[in-house]
Amino acid sequence: MAVTVAGCSSSDSGSDASADGAIKVAVITSGPVNDLGWNQGMVEGAQKLDNEGLIDLTVVQQDSGATSDQIAQIATDLAEDGNQLIVGHSFNYGEPIKNILADYPDVLFAYAGGFGDITENMADYSQPFYEASFLTGILAGSLSETGILGGTAGFEIPVCKAQIESFADGARLTYKGPGEITLKPAYIGGWSDAAAQTLEAVNALVDQGADQFTSCGVDAATVEGAKQRGVDVVGYAMDQTPLAPENVVSSIVWNLDEVLRAMVADVEAGTVNPAKYYDVSFAEGGVDVAINPAFADKISPEAMALFDEYREKIISGEYVVEYKGGQ
Repeated sequence: MAVTVAGCSSSDSGSDASADGAIKVAVITSGPVNDLGWNQGMVEGAQKLDNEGLIDLTVVQQDSGATSDQIAQIATDLAEDGNQLIVGHSFNYGEPIKNILADYPDVLFAYAGGFGDITENMADYSQPFYEASFLTGILAGSLSETGILGGTAGFEIPVCKAQIESFADGARLTYKGPGEITLKPAYIGGWSDAAAQTLEAVNALVDQGADQFTSCGVDAATVEGAKQRGVDVVGYAMDQTPLAPENVVSSIVWNLDEVLRAMVADVEAGTVNPAKYYDVSFAEGGVDVAINPAFADKISPEAMALFDEYREKIISGEYVVEYKGGQ
C-alpha cells in the first residue's frame, strides 16, 4: 500500500479533528494520483480544500486490483486514525466499506456509486458526466466524417451508459455527413487494469468506421488508442489534452472540490447519518467542458455557437439533458 500525505496533520492518532480545527479527510484512490484523470482529479479537488485550511488531508493510493478485504482494512485504519470523512474513490469500493459502517457511526464514508446508493453513514456521489458529454457530442458531431461514434467504458453501469448515450445525442445536432449517427458502445469488463482490452476495443471500433470516441473509466487506454489510430476522442474527468494534443477535441472536467465541499459541510454540521447522495450538477459547477485550442479552427462556427447556446441553456435550466443511464 502506497500512502501519499497531502497537507500537514498536527493531530494525534484517534482524535476527531486536527489541532487547527480542520476536518480530517482521507481519500482512497483506485489508481495513480498522477493519472491526469479520475484519481488525480479527486486528489487535486481535495488539495484545494486542504490549501484553504478546511480539511487535513490524507491520500492512500491504491489500484483497481485492490481486494475487498484490503479496502475494508484501509478504511478501518483511516477511521481509527480519526478521519471524519473517508472517500473511497471507486465504484468497486462501496460494498467492502459498507461492512465497517456500524463500527464508526460518527464517520461519513462515501464512494463513487453514481446512482444514489446510500445507507446509514455511507454516502454516494453523482457523476453527472452525461450533461457535459452532451456538449462534447455537439463538437464531435461536427467533426465526424462517418457518423459512427465509439464509446468505451469499464462496465455498463448507469453513469457510463448515460455518458455514452448523451454523447450521441449531442452529435445528432451537428452531424452533416451521410446517413445518421450510429453509436457503438464497448463495455470492457474492467477499469484501469484493462488497458489491453480497451486498446483492442478501440481498434475494432475504428475498423468499423468510428472516428469520434468518448470514454468512461477506461480513458487513458482509449486516448492512447485514438492517438495510435488518428481519430478524435473526448478526455475524461480532467483536461486530457496533454495525453494526445492532436486527438483530444474536448474533455469532461469533474470539479470534485465542489462535491467534497458539500460533504465537509455536513461533517462540520454533524449530519452524517443518514448520509446523502451528493449530486452537484453542471449548473452548480460540478462538471464543465474544456476545449482543446488546437481544434478552434476545425470546429465549425455553427457547432461552436450551438455548443455555447446549449451550455447556457443547461446552466439556466432552460434545457435539461436527458439521463439515459437506465436507473
